[in-house]
Amino acid sequence: LGYNRVGSRGFISMVTQLVDANATLCVLIFYNNPIFSFTSGQSDKDAHSALHSLISQKTGIRFINLGKTDLGNAECETISDALTSKECNLIFLHLSGNQINDEGVAVLCAGLEKNTTIKYLNLSDNEITDSGVETIKQCVERRAEL
Repeated sequence: LGYNRVGSRGFISMVTQLVDANATLCVLIFYNNPIFSFTSGQSDKDAHSALHSLISQKTGIRFINLGKTDLGNAECETISDALTSKECNLIFLHLSGNQINDEGVAVLCAGLEKNTTIKYLNLSDNEITDSGVETIKQCVERRAEL
C-alpha cells in the first residue's frame, strides 16, 4: 500500500481487519501515506489504538514499514508500549522519513529493551541528533541482538 493516499481511516480499517481475522500476511507496507497527519476525520486516539493493536497482538505480520507516514514522538510512545507486549512477534520495523527526534528515540528504546523479537529497526531520515545516536548505542549495548 506504499505511495498512495491512505489516511488514518484506511489504516484503522486495514489494521482492524488484519487483527480481527488473525491474518497470516507477513509484510505490511504503508510507506509514504499520510496516516498520522489526522486530516481524514479520524482522531489520533483511534489511529494510536490501531497502531498499538498492529504491533502488540499476535498476527502473522513480521515486517511493518511506516516510513514517511507523518509519525512523530507521540506515536513512538504507542509503539514503545506495544513492543513490550508478550504477543508482539514483529521482526522488522521501518520508521524512516518521519518526525522522530531524540525524545522519540528514547521512548522507542525503552520499549525495544523489553522486546525480544525486533531484529531490524530503520530510523533513517528523521530528526535524530548525536544525543539520540548515543541513546540508540546504549540500547543496542543492552540488547545485542538488535
